Amino acid sequence: MPKRLYRSLQALLLLGMSIFLGAKAASGQLIYYINQRFVPLTIFGIIFLAVLAQTLFAENKRARQQSDDDHDHDHDHAPAAANLWFMLVPLLIGVLIPARPLDSSAFATKGFNTNSPIVSADSSAQLFETDSQERNVLDWIKLFNYQRDISQFLGQKASVIGFVYFDEALNQNQFFVSRFVVTCCAADGFAVAMVGEWDQAATLEKDSWVLVKGTVQSITLNDQVVPLIQAESVQAVPAPEQPYLFP
Repeated sequence: MPKRLYRSLQALLLLGMSIFLGAKAASGQLIYYINQRFVPLTIFGIIFLAVLAQTLFAENKRARQQSDDDHDHDHDHAPAAANLWFMLVPLLIGVLIPARPLDSSAFATKGFNTNSPIVSADSSAQLFETDSQERNVLDWIKLFNYQRDISQFLGQKASVIGFVYFDEALNQNQFFVSRFVVTCCAADGFAVAMVGEWDQAATLEKDSWVLVKGTVQSITLNDQVVPLIQAESVQAVPAPEQPYLFP
C-alpha cells in the first residue's frame, strides 16, 4: 500500500474515533464506558485525535503537492495495511453495539457482591455524618462491611435506587436492589446489592429500576451479615442519568 494512502486511511480512522467519542460525550453516554472523573481527560484525548488527524491530512496534502511539482510518484511503502485493523475494529464495535449501562446480564461473568471490597476507615467515617436516607446501596454495604457493631444501623430509614435482580438464595418475597460500581471503566465494573423484602416482590420485573424506601435490618447470606431493607414502598423509576456508583 502506498504510504500516502496509508496515512490518509489512518487520518480518517483517527477522525472517526474522535467524532465517535465526541458524540458519546455530547449525548452523555461516555459515562457508560468510563468513570466520570476521567471524562475531562477523555475530552482532551478527543481534541488530540482530531488535531492529529488534521495534521496527517495536511502532511499528505503537502507531500502530494511536492510530488506533483517534482513530477514524481509515491513509491514509498507504508507499514502493513493490517495495522489499520487495530484502529478500525474498536471503532466498528463502538458504532455497531449500542451503548447501554451494565445490567444483570453481566452478572454471569462479573458476579455480584453483597459486601464491598472497597472500604476504608475514612470513607466509612464520612458516612456516619450522612443522613441515612441519602445513603446509596454501596454506602450501606460499606457500613455493614466495616463496622463490627451494626446494631446502630438497624431500624434506620433508607431510600435507595437500583435495578431488580432475583436470586435462588432469596425467599419469594425478597429481591436484590443492585448497582454497578466502576473504579476506572466498565471493564472493571462489579455489582453490589442489598436485599429488599416486600410482599409484592414477585410483581417486579428483572432489571427494572426501582426506588425502595423502608427500614434497614440485617440478613445472613453465605455466612455473612449484609443489609436488608424492609420495604414500605417500592416505586418504579427511570434509570438514573448516572447508573454507576463510584468508590
